[in-house]
Amino acid sequence: MDMEVNRVLQLRYYIEMALWIWTLSILSCFCITLSRNEELKFFQSATELNHLTVDNDTGIIYLGMVNALYQLTKNLDEIAHVKTGPSKDNKKCTPPIDENQCKEAVLTDNYNKLLLLNKVDKTIVVCGSLFKGICAIRDLENITKQKYYVDSSGEKSFVASNDENVSTVGLITSLNNDRVLFVGKGNGPNDNGIIISTRQLYERDGKDIFEMYTDSAAVKSAYHSSSTQQFVAVFEDKNYVYFIFNQQEKQPVNNRTLIARLCKDDAHYYSYFEMDLGCKDDDGAYDHCHSAYVTTPGEELAESMAQQRQTTDALSDDKVLLALFSKVNKDNGSLKSAMCVFSLRHINEKMEKNRNDCYTKKNTSSFYKLFAAENPCASHGLNASKNFPCGSEHLPYLLGSKNGVIEKPVLQKEGMNLTAVTVAVENGHTVAFLGTSDGKILKTLHQPRCPSLDTHQHLKVFPVVRGPKVNTVFEVRPHQCRVQGDNHFPSPAGHSISDTSQDALAFLATWAHCWLISSWLLTNTPRSFFAGQPSSHCSTSL
Repeated sequence: MDMEVNRVLQLRYYIEMALWIWTLSILSCFCITLSRNEELKFFQSATELNHLTVDNDTGIIYLGMVNALYQLTKNLDEIAHVKTGPSKDNKKCTPPIDENQCKEAVLTDNYNKLLLLNKVDKTIVVCGSLFKGICAIRDLENITKQKYYVDSSGEKSFVASNDENVSTVGLITSLNNDRVLFVGKGNGPNDNGIIISTRQLYERDGKDIFEMYTDSAAVKSAYHSSSTQQFVAVFEDKNYVYFIFNQQEKQPVNNRTLIARLCKDDAHYYSYFEMDLGCKDDDGAYDHCHSAYVTTPGEELAESMAQQRQTTDALSDDKVLLALFSKVNKDNGSLKSAMCVFSLRHINEKMEKNRNDCYTKKNTSSFYKLFAAENPCASHGLNASKNFPCGSEHLPYLLGSKNGVIEKPVLQKEGMNLTAVTVAVENGHTVAFLGTSDGKILKTLHQPRCPSLDTHQHLKVFPVVRGPKVNTVFEVRPHQCRVQGDNHFPSPAGHSISDTSQDALAFLATWAHCWLISSWLLTNTPRSFFAGQPSSHCSTSL
């Protein structure tokens, strides 16, 4: 009995001590909050944000808006501002616009379609929707300095889509000692039909800047009535460039998400291959991709994916693709979203198997040649795919297959679209930050060893952002306490409420400190863009 009384008194003492520590933490964090509030800044513009990119070496932020470009410091102070529109234009007219020849020209907004850093040349490539999607090159250190802009080169200079509702993606990379621009864009009603192309960034061999690298360095549709594309992402890995896009086929009606790959140094697109990229649950396929992100996974996720594929290969260089999808229930119109994770190695292996099957005329029913009716596959020998890893003129090219890769969702949400994703790897954990169509940010942690802990949390409610696409930049730093969910207080990482009073004291003391910091994060994040970080003793990682 006496032991029980002593235990109760001891526990009461520890709780009282914890409350004192909690009170001191409140005062301490209140002061921290006041000082940090002064550090936090935000930036808002009068027009819609189309693209955002950051120079990781300098921290300078570049914003592509409707009718404007902005250059900001890492603290969101304005360095420079350039007006890019509106200007008199008409989608049917060829620039330069002559009002005598183009009487339909009216003041038209300029949507930013591409905003790409070329750090090797210390320039930034900017493309807009005006004037058939032509581009300019500006100085990286001062965007008001325009280094190249020509609006009279004709069709060869039409790079981006001139339709504000049709997406464009781009990538600047090295190719044969040159710098080139890979572009993917949908084929709008007043477009030139070029869907994917490689563009020059220098005047060379009689070709102008932004002209196609070679005459055949493109995927061009002879007509746009059979299908329409909305590009989601472009990225490079080793010798390949990849495009992810949604394709709506009209006869028969069918929505597909595809991943396309080509060798970077393939000037004729002999290596081009596309196939389905599927995310599917028990209720069927998610048929529309909204965002994708490629990264090297944390140890836990890499090991989990290796176990699923029953391989013991080293995965240190095996990247993963995280993609956000949605689907609409045809019966009741309800919206459902999901995140699927793909192994880039698995994608490449599937593409190579498909190429080999086509070159050996095996299982050919799933193959097609772009914008052609005939089956392209034929017997070219057992080793054709290995002997010609980037294709060849004598092999079928501009190939596609409906036999792609399919993964099950690792996260599902109802009633909203998941629209943006970025990833951080911390202490072997893969943490994903997701943007939603209703203006929220979700933070997720994939823990394959503890499936019950796979969870998500609303970190911050932002105002609803309107527009076809928003690129968001998150900066994630190492911390040490875990937020458990919407209606839960945060807990110290690696701790839970224990029966021992000593652990209870440690838990309550750390819990108070982490709760205050997390509350500060949730209530003091500015509306548009934010800078700053919480205490190094606290984490908001799930």
